[in-house]
Amino acid sequence: MKAMILAAGLGERLRPLTNELPKPLVPVANRPIIEYNLRLLKKYGIKEVAVNLHHLGDKIQDHLGDGRRFGLQITYSREPRLLGTGGGIRRLQAFFGHEAFIVINADILIDIDLMDLVVFHRAQGALATMALRPNEDVVRYGTIHTDDGGRIREFLGKLRAKTDTLHPWMFTGVHVMEPGVFERMPDQESFCINRDVYAQWVRAGHPCYGYLHRGYWRDLGTPTDYLQANLDLLETDLAFAPPEDPEGTFEQSPQASLTAPCKFGAGSVVAGDAVVGPGVVLGAGSHVSAGARVARSVLWPDARIEAGEVVEQMIVTRFQRVHAASQDAPSLP
Repeated sequence: MKAMILAAGLGERLRPLTNELPKPLVPVANRPIIEYNLRLLKKYGIKEVAVNLHHLGDKIQDHLGDGRRFGLQITYSREPRLLGTGGGIRRLQAFFGHEAFIVINADILIDIDLMDLVVFHRAQGALATMALRPNEDVVRYGTIHTDDGGRIREFLGKLRAKTDTLHPWMFTGVHVMEPGVFERMPDQESFCINRDVYAQWVRAGHPCYGYLHRGYWRDLGTPTDYLQANLDLLETDLAFAPPEDPEGTFEQSPQASLTAPCKFGAGSVVAGDAVVGPGVVLGAGSHVSAGARVARSVLWPDARIEAGEVVEQMIVTRFQRVHAASQDAPSLP
């Protein structure tokens, strides 16, 4: 089975961070988010992965290369003009061939059993299966309703079923699709697979199912989501998480105070009587100066906190600082 990671988006909701990096390369616990999804696919035996590119696509390709260091073979699909999720998938029809395939959004963290998802998909005889989860924010994510057997009956308010025994869920960003989807896609270059296609498939009676995922999931749509993902990974052990960078020097002054959980990149420095933690990720080469206090924040590589500064619930890069409130976070005293 082959897979695709949707990585061509502009990352508009995560701006201004995505003015510096394409969203798939934004670091979570000091590793680019796309690496988590590559390693998830590898964990379940997938060897060939396609990645579509648009916004700052050269940076993604330069970082991932041919995929060999991940134990994968990566094929790139460049989109000079954005094709939408549906157009991006259809452009790779030849790559997928005549077998079912997986599609996953580049901007999610999910601890999902892909083998179980595929087994469910095949058992239902589905044309397409969406991995769904309990809906925590109907306004933001919309609702997909399934019947007792998991078949999708209502889709984002675009069609209504005649039965009342339906269950509301939200989409996680992971699909399994049969090659038959290509002949059932609209005859246009650019379109969204969710907004423009699924409701039509369901309305036409094509078997589309929802697989229920109750494990860890986080969407990195906004700076707040992004900060929370980093805080999550300080305390959540994902079996497929990328390994740490090779050991480097982390320099801590004897007078500095560190409160777990924290993560320190190679070459990062906590100087003087700085106070760091809880909930801090220091990127490689970052520097917290004497007298500074940092909590519930992420420092990107080579970011610097000046002497005496107080930084809380911030994302700090070499060029900017973005405030992003985390969940249930008391303020520094």
